[in-house]
Formats: sequence, structure tokens, C-alpha cells
Amino acid sequence: MSAPATSPPDSFTLDYRPEQRLLIGRWLRPVSLDEIKTHYAALLDAAVAHGNCRHWLLDVRRRDIYNAAAIAWFADFGHHLPEVLGGPVALAYFAMVDQAGAAANTGLDANIRQGAEQGSYYRYFNHEQEALTWLLAQP
Repeated sequence: MSAPATSPPDSFTLDYRPEQRLLIGRWLRPVSLDEIKTHYAALLDAAVAHGNCRHWLLDVRRRDIYNAAAIAWFADFGHHLPEVLGGPVALAYFAMVDQAGAAANTGLDANIRQGAEQGSYYRYFNHEQEALTWLLAQP
């Protein structure tokens, strides 16, 4: 599965792995906040289309994970994911930064804590295989 036509193919790819019930989103270059919103909307649409898939691997190595406007926007977007998808979500971020590094940023830490309060899980990883292993072990 690919991202909708409204998303330039040079900025984001979206795939679904049915054998693992897993969505994979990859940012291919730095993107604007509007593009991030479009990409997350595509992820959510794909999740709903695939039986409310609640396990997402997000490769964010090529975009700014510390963008304050994007972090603030995701706080609202992420708040609705468990409701829309019918349960906790598990988002594994392949970001070339580990959980402690992400938590050192006050905005990301707030999002991580907000997710935990909702029963959702947002984790950051240095290596994609570690992210996959963790993600596939989530309920």
C-alpha cells in the first residue's frame, strides 16, 4: 500500500504487512508540518482500512523529530488514536535516538507520558530491528 496521491512520493511511503498486522511509515526527507499532518492522516486511514491496525513502525530518521509545532500537533492527534482504533496503539519510532534521548526533549516526553496515560505506547529506537522486535511483542 502506498500513501495517497496527495502525498508526494519523494516525501513519505506507507506499507502494510498483513502477516504482522503492522503499518510502516517512512519519511524520506525533511517535511513541513502540513505534510506531517497529511502523512499521519494517511497512516490513520490505512490503519482503519486494515482492521484498525494499532501497531505502527515510523521511520523518522530523515525528518525533524524535535519540531515544536509538530510535537504540539501530535499531542492532539495521538490523543484520539486509541478511541478511533478501538484500543491502545503502539508506535515504534526508528529515530536514531533511544527512549532516554527522546524523553530529554520536554515536548516528546510530554507526548510519551500522554500516550502512557491513555494506555498507548510510544517508544524511540536507535535500530530498526529493535523497534520491530519491541513492536511485535506489544498486545
